[in-house]
Amino acid sequence: MNGATTVSLVGVGGQGILLAAAVLAETAAAAGLEVKASEVKGMSQRGGSVLSTVRFGEHVWSPVSPHADVVIATEPLEGLRGLSLLGPQGTLVCAVTPRITPGSVLRREEEYPDDLAGAAAARGVRLLAVDAESLARRAGTVRAVNVALLGAASAALPFTDDAWQRGLTAALPARILEVNRRAFALGRGAVASQEVET
Repeated sequence: MNGATTVSLVGVGGQGILLAAAVLAETAAAAGLEVKASEVKGMSQRGGSVLSTVRFGEHVWSPVSPHADVVIATEPLEGLRGLSLLGPQGTLVCAVTPRITPGSVLRREEEYPDDLAGAAAARGVRLLAVDAESLARRAGTVRAVNVALLGAASAALPFTDDAWQRGLTAALPARILEVNRRAFALGRGAVASQEVET
């Protein structure tokens, strides 16, 4: 891997975007790569959009990039917005649950977009759609949606399982490590079963 790979993580405040970015950064470091990260919290404490970017490679000169190779979205509307970061051949890993309805939709100023698959196909983007909330519940806590998505994203990222496990261990408190390991494994398994079906 000579060039830098850029992963953007998008979601809504309170969904663990910054923690997921920390796990990804620790995983890349465990793989022996240079890592740079940036975050835009926005209105994160009020349920607003959150964006965090992790870049890794042999040499990474800047933590920011106008484009991403992979976008990980913890909510469908944020996934749709995140498509603008991806070019053809990019990958969107998106939770289909939970669905957080913004105020503009509640006030009937806008409609919640329902054709994420069509929008991804129109851009030439690979879509890995995951019922992340269900997987997190199976793991033991709905709060592990972010890590279930990392498990799904592992299908599109160049890290060994050992590097992922080291990243999880480095970034997560010991008291929640095992439940998050389960969520990661369930996310990875969900994508593996999708790829077998197609």
